[in-house]
Amino acid sequence: MKLIVIFLSVLMFFTFSSLTPIAKSPKPVQCYDPNYVEISSVTYKNESYSVVLMRRDGNRVRAKYFAAKDFNGNNVYNRYKDWSQKVGNIILVSSGTYMDGSQTPVGLTIDNGIPVNQTLINDRMDALVIVFATGGIVVSNLKDGDLSVSGGGVDPTRKFNLRKSAIDLSDFMDWAKSQEATVFQTHLLAYKNNLTISATNSSGNSRERRFLAVGKDEEGKIVHVIVHCPQHSSLYDGSKKTLDFLNNGKDMEVTFMINLDTGAQDVFELHQSDCSINPSIRGTQPLSTAVNLLSYYFQ
Repeated sequence: MKLIVIFLSVLMFFTFSSLTPIAKSPKPVQCYDPNYVEISSVTYKNESYSVVLMRRDGNRVRAKYFAAKDFNGNNVYNRYKDWSQKVGNIILVSSGTYMDGSQTPVGLTIDNGIPVNQTLINDRMDALVIVFATGGIVVSNLKDGDLSVSGGGVDPTRKFNLRKSAIDLSDFMDWAKSQEATVFQTHLLAYKNNLTISATNSSGNSRERRFLAVGKDEEGKIVHVIVHCPQHSSLYDGSKKTLDFLNNGKDMEVTFMINLDTGAQDVFELHQSDCSINPSIRGTQPLSTAVNLLSYYFQ
């Protein structure tokens, strides 16, 4: 009888042991789907380019811009750090546009609907960049005076001429507040596939260059492209070579191209799809030194 009980106990042990689920290996960490983000190093006409091409299909790749300290005194780096820990899935983060000696953004600047600098520059910096709360980016050429926006009760057919009309500027700022949009001014290097900078109206300083270009790929799909040019060049020469590279080397129709600061705040950090840091494009300064930051993330 004891032998039967022992036998049944052993049988039950092995039966229940076989029913115990096998622990699965944890899924690999992934910051983004590599189908949406392509990182490459390209040589074109004896020039080297490091390229981050981001596809905007389905609004999965999104942008966020931090223009200045908030009203609680939190600096840009701390704001970015708090935000990035919440949103996760960071693709890259880069220094943005220019600042003055007091670290105030140069030109008209609105941060998430809050005015930071209300002075619109009229004689230079023709790119008005709008980063929407939904993660999209558009640029208007201030020289054309034909900015149009939608939402917030604004007539979408209305054309805003911010440099010529104080009413247009005021109404635009009201719209940005209602939409929690972020706005800043910077140099417009290319617009509608044409170079808009010349050797006579740009800095002749020679340094590494980094650009943000938005346009359409060979399939007509919207792409955002960061191009890092390690060869030292003037802003004009770097812009001219990069536009040619994007047009002919990458078959891209460029809607606009703007400069990303590689001077006083040369900040850049790129993640691989597994969230590790990519060493191919790196800034010379730590993120903590940034006065403004442009980040791309994946949802």
